[in-house]
Amino acid sequence: GLHLYHADVSNCAARVRFLLEEKGLTWESHHINLRKKENVTKEYFEINSKGIVPTLVHDGTVVVESNDILRYLEEKFTETTFWPTDAVLRREVDRWLTLSGDIHMPGIKTFQYVKVNAKMLQKTEEEVARYRQLQKHEDMLAFHAKHDTPGSTFSDEDFNRAVDLLNRTFAEIDEMLAGNDWMIGNRYSLADISWAPTLTTLLRGGFPFEPYANIRAWYERISERPAFQSGVAVWQPGESCHAG
Repeated sequence: GLHLYHADVSNCAARVRFLLEEKGLTWESHHINLRKKENVTKEYFEINSKGIVPTLVHDGTVVVESNDILRYLEEKFTETTFWPTDAVLRREVDRWLTLSGDIHMPGIKTFQYVKVNAKMLQKTEEEVARYRQLQKHEDMLAFHAKHDTPGSTFSDEDFNRAVDLLNRTFAEIDEMLAGNDWMIGNRYSLADISWAPTLTTLLRGGFPFEPYANIRAWYERISERPAFQSGVAVWQPGESCHAG
């Protein structure tokens, strides 16, 4: 069967839940509480070598990285599909899946850690030592070294670079959505499914979406989908899903 290791407010986990719900698939939830550091265990690192969420296990096949999981689910479960039939549009959808992964750490994750997560996910010396022992990926170690000890923090340069990257990306998406309901070819696709939970996460951190009227209208449309409600919204605290 389908087993998903995921966390409630993770945008990466949310996009996978969103697609599972859109496809009407039955899946078993293995919720990991990041606030309690339930991902920082030997057992979980044996499943996902970065210790991050989500991880999909399908009949023994392990798939990591959220957008790769979206692609995998599209290939395996084709009764309901969110790939465009047009080859050019399909490549464009794939480009936006890749981009959402590429900007995750320097943009989305950095912004959210500065605004919310660094304070929420403070670690003891023992927890820092355990993470450093388990984590073998240099990029992950470098990222978390910026906040996991007393006095350590992301620099103003880190934060400003993240905001600039996000604003440039959202300006492009806003332009794409001018006169369109959906991101690629005006057809609801994996691009929309991948990007919508990013807004959910950034709204929780207070990212200013006021300049992006087309994105706000798009997000309101996508928020009304039953699969978004069951796969994303119900996992969120408070009113964080509202784009204003």
